[in-house]
Amino acid sequence: MTETETAARDDSYPRPIIAWATVAILFFAYIFSFIDRMIISLLVEPLKAEFNVTDTQIGLLMGPAFALFYTIAGLPIGRLIDRTRRLRVAGIGAAIWCAMTAASGMAGSFWQLFAARIGVGVGEATLSPAAYSVISDSFPKKRLGLAMGVYSLGSATGAGLAFLLGGMVVALVTNAGSFSLPLVGQLEPWRVVFIAVGLPGLLIAAMLWMLPEPARKGVVTDGDHATLRDLFAFLKSRAGFISMHFLAVGMVNLAVFAAVSWTAVLFVRVHGFGVAESGYLTGAALIVGGMIGLIGGGWLSDKAGGSVKARMAVCGGAAVVGAVCAAFYSLVPNPWLAAFIFVFFFAAGATPIGVAAAALQQIAPNRMRATVSAAYLFVVNFVGLVIGPPAVAALADMMFPGEEGIRYSIAIISPVGYAVAIVCFFLAMRFAGED
Repeated sequence: MTETETAARDDSYPRPIIAWATVAILFFAYIFSFIDRMIISLLVEPLKAEFNVTDTQIGLLMGPAFALFYTIAGLPIGRLIDRTRRLRVAGIGAAIWCAMTAASGMAGSFWQLFAARIGVGVGEATLSPAAYSVISDSFPKKRLGLAMGVYSLGSATGAGLAFLLGGMVVALVTNAGSFSLPLVGQLEPWRVVFIAVGLPGLLIAAMLWMLPEPARKGVVTDGDHATLRDLFAFLKSRAGFISMHFLAVGMVNLAVFAAVSWTAVLFVRVHGFGVAESGYLTGAALIVGGMIGLIGGGWLSDKAGGSVKARMAVCGGAAVVGAVCAAFYSLVPNPWLAAFIFVFFFAAGATPIGVAAAALQQIAPNRMRATVSAAYLFVVNFVGLVIGPPAVAALADMMFPGEEGIRYSIAIISPVGYAVAIVCFFLAMRFAGED
């Protein structure tokens, strides 16, 4: 029996221990990707001082510098992943993003840092399309929501650790003063932070390269690859569902990244926390909220039957909770109450990360699954990352000048994002039809 014939069998899933080991390594890779993506949120003040830039320019580093190339590169990378060894592509990408994070610490100007952030985005564009495809070939449909939730928990854990570990590193290097490295010389603390969080991820890159791949399901013949015409035909055939699904998750991402990118700054400017303490509080809230939303949401959507409609209903309900929390968390005067509300705000935003991705894998043909995932990631990250973080900064700079302007900007942009997402999720339920 050929490899492709084996791939077509319904009972050819890897043994559970292999499947979950693969998820575990992908989970850790996702953690490192989000640490490298989000660490800049903890370094806003030293970067502004170093390069003499505004919040709006820092917002460009958080959003467009990373996300434009993350999204654009994802489309050809998705095509490549559908045609070759998925995890080796992800391993190469991991090596690129880790190296470019470390290179961020060597930037001599704002535009050099901007270019390094582009490199981080291109490298990270390989991971999720490969992971979605591999996980979907490793688990039956009724267990896919939980598996996707566990993998996606890496995003929340990574974002949380970016603040927790970043806060620790900031405290250590600030207390120690400048550092001297061979061939480089003296380095400011913020530069050491980028290098310290970037280089360890190279070990994960090597592990991804060596992972065994599951057989692709639904592939009938060698070379059974989808053409661009096939892709567009599929997207047209499910245009109602695809458009509402993509836009809904994109608006959740807008709401979440608009807030998360500036929450550590909020605790510093509004509540008087130090950078390290703000990182600890923000990081802990992200990890707890992520566990609730990603594990709980994935489990609930599986328990609800695992259908596409059920998964959209879970996402829609979560968005309602998120909209309520988004309207209050940045405005309450007590920082501990703000952090408590933020946990549920982020839990609501984390739920669709795994649940909506699982729904998409259920309707996408295997031979174009990574490409469809790349198109999905293009839309949701363009809406969420390119627009969200700079929108908060720009609105604050224009309408709410002063140290506390960020809190009012978050309180406007995040609830609007969630409100649009609610409508789109429930419209996606109507368009879902049969799985």
